[in-house]
Amino acid sequence: MRKITSDELRSIQLDLLQKTADFCEDNGIRYFLCGGTLLGAIRHKGYIPWDDDIDIAMPRPDYDRFCMTFNQPDSEYRVKSLSTHPDYNYAFAKVYDDRTMLKELHYKGVHFGVYIDILPIDGVKDSAQIKKIMFLHKVLNTKRPNYYKRTLSKIIVNTFGKLLLLPFTAHQIARWMDNEARKYAFGSMPSAGLIANPLGVGEQVDKHVFDSEVYMVFEGRQYRVPVGYDAYLSSIYGDYMQLPPVEHRVTHHTFDAWWKDDIQK
Repeated sequence: MRKITSDELRSIQLDLLQKTADFCEDNGIRYFLCGGTLLGAIRHKGYIPWDDDIDIAMPRPDYDRFCMTFNQPDSEYRVKSLSTHPDYNYAFAKVYDDRTMLKELHYKGVHFGVYIDILPIDGVKDSAQIKKIMFLHKVLNTKRPNYYKRTLSKIIVNTFGKLLLLPFTAHQIARWMDNEARKYAFGSMPSAGLIANPLGVGEQVDKHVFDSEVYMVFEGRQYRVPVGYDAYLSSIYGDYMQLPPVEHRVTHHTFDAWWKDDIQK
């Protein structure tokens, strides 16, 4: 296998983004750039310079339809979600390039290929709902085997937590997160947000943020962003046009990726 370079990684991710956006446009599925990808589009017209991932959001009905229809037998681009794979253990979907392999350095095992994240947008009752999902996310991370460096006290707590969670699979815990996020249908509450994998309580914004879309440039191509992107980014990041301190300009993802053996590059 040949290791994928950082430039190749972004090229693959952009291909995944374009394929996903084109599929959504062709099939009447709503999507928006979100998270750091949306911030990058607004502030940098592309990737945040120190970032290495892409995030897309879809209203829950569109998300479910996308997950059930995107996979085609003749395509190297695939989607994995709780509804399509019984061993999957994230509360959101991933579109990946099946010609590649990716290993998260902090978690054991090899996980599908180079991917982009697809997150559902749900109705939100209150911050307590978000905090419950954030707690379940911590529980899920405890369940996953990992290589994080920890103090002795954290190792003890983590080991005890793993023992308590032995009767449950990571897939079941991700299902709990998914069920909590689905409690209130998109558009049924005054608030909405990407709470299946929340960045924080700032995910709760006025539902009208997602009423419609405008198009913004990301790495040379225009993609949909929510019409209320300013309110969304302000809720998540505060003064989002202000660059963070230099010491915080680091990637939050650590992984290695390779082309599979049968790919000639």
